[in-house]
Amino acid sequence: MMAWVSQRTCSSWGMCSPLPGGQQRCSKNAEYRRQKSPTAYNTSMNRWQLYGIILLILAPAIILIGLGAYHIWASGQTWLWWVLLGLLGLGYLLAWRWTRRPRQLPLPTSSVPSYWTEQDQQAWAKVLAKAQQYENVSWEALGTTQHYTALALDVAREVAQVYHPQIDDPFDPLTLPEVLTCLELAASDLQDWVQKYVPASHLIRIGDIRRARRVWDWYQRGQNAYWLLAALFDPISTAARYTVARGLLSPLFEKTRKNLILWFHTLFIHRLGYYLIELQSGRLKVGSRRYRELRAQHDRPSVQLGATPGAEFVPAAPREGKSTPPSDAVSTPLTAEAAAEAASPAPAALTVVITGPQGAGKSRLITAWTEAMEQKGEANPDAADSLPAGQLTAADRQRKAIALRAGEVLHLVEAPGFGADPTAVDLQEAVDRIAQADLVLLVTSALVPGRQWETQWLQKYQEFFACRPHLRRPPLLVVVTHVDLLPPASEWPPSAEGSTPTRKESAIRECLQLVARQLGIDEAAVIPVGLRPGQVWGIWEQLWPAVLRHLDAAHAAALLRQVYSEVETERWSKVGQQVRRLIDTAWHKLREQWSKPS
Repeated sequence: MMAWVSQRTCSSWGMCSPLPGGQQRCSKNAEYRRQKSPTAYNTSMNRWQLYGIILLILAPAIILIGLGAYHIWASGQTWLWWVLLGLLGLGYLLAWRWTRRPRQLPLPTSSVPSYWTEQDQQAWAKVLAKAQQYENVSWEALGTTQHYTALALDVAREVAQVYHPQIDDPFDPLTLPEVLTCLELAASDLQDWVQKYVPASHLIRIGDIRRARRVWDWYQRGQNAYWLLAALFDPISTAARYTVARGLLSPLFEKTRKNLILWFHTLFIHRLGYYLIELQSGRLKVGSRRYRELRAQHDRPSVQLGATPGAEFVPAAPREGKSTPPSDAVSTPLTAEAAAEAASPAPAALTVVITGPQGAGKSRLITAWTEAMEQKGEANPDAADSLPAGQLTAADRQRKAIALRAGEVLHLVEAPGFGADPTAVDLQEAVDRIAQADLVLLVTSALVPGRQWETQWLQKYQEFFACRPHLRRPPLLVVVTHVDLLPPASEWPPSAEGSTPTRKESAIRECLQLVARQLGIDEAAVIPVGLRPGQVWGIWEQLWPAVLRHLDAAHAAALLRQVYSEVETERWSKVGQQVRRLIDTAWHKLREQWSKPS
């Protein structure tokens, strides 16, 4: 049997030639006949080569230290010893002070995405609380997979309780592609972080990390043996040095080591919680590639950890008096984590829905807005044709576009007016348009004493998003038109900034305060405009700066809206694509079997 195996093996490799009697004659160099591919050789270093390189790198510093100490002793410049001792004491003092409290090291995850909802913020608060529960983490716990498994399951349960409180198992509502997408993104993020911030991570092997603990144990044993041997020859000096080492240096090293371990442990919990929030919120259903693309298109500067998302009615910078017209309408640069992989795509277009009662001046506002931007070189009439299909309905009256110099495009969409139907059917139609809005402008007339329809619309607007906690409310600005008709009507436009307030300006200010009280919103979100033909005022001075301040929040709302919209629309179409691929694969396999000769 062994002879047959040897014969078949040698014959298949072409290393032997037949001889009479069934014997085989093999060449002396037969084992070298099979050439190895270039990738078959191991090009990584072993541990002794790595230790040798480290020793050679540190050798110059060690030699210089020895020569310097000898020179100080030979030249009699002993005062240098006191200087070095003072520096050592200062370093110890600073290290002791900076290691008194844990978590002094900054974490790479110093910010959270700006598009996170209140529900996401609640889940993130649970992640932070879980990280703070671990004041002391042992080195033994970090070296066991059981610790990470139990910790990951614990954090997953805490996060899942926010999104699915009725489910016990955090993985029951998830699909396999979602979990794989989460693992892919987490692994990619961790790989980039290790490559950037961990020295020699591409050289150190997993076995070296395991051996580091044994090396530390050997070092401590060798140090104890050194103290015993030194005490035999010089007990007094050894006792003094031992007291300094054990009483001062050892506690300092131990605190530093614990802080480093705690820092790594906290970092692990933060990154784990971050991707679990993205997983449980359902945003990873679009897949890793599409997720990165949308983040690169919509991501704006992140908010600090623990910061509460700003109210949807309050602009980032409050307006006092008259606003200064912006010199350049340039949007903020993108800061997405995967912008490089997405090849820095252009920012996605934003949809600005302009709604309000009939006769409030919505159409005139859009026309005056685009005309004012055309005069400044910002409007792009052709960009209106690029609005995606399905964003508009037959009830939407008109659409225009404003293109920013940074490449962003704002689509201005006029929603149907409301207030004419006593049954409020038109009011509900106007509220339904908010589902496609990234920024909302509620237009109201300054000449209307009561704002019953606007108040009802605002109430339905809040109820709409209260039933959809996975979405962010788009920023809302209230535009007050017809301020040019406030008394005195002949006094228009308002005087230049810095002059004494006139009666017209006082009337406008009182009107804005009244609108803010009637609607129950912040006065800074109320924008006055005058649309008198030939004397338009407030578009470039008031409305445009407020819109620019809300672009970040608008992109955050647009990101979530687009993600969940694609998840809903592609749910069944993806099933059809998968079935077709499966049928095509099975058909090709059958054709291959049938085409083979019998």
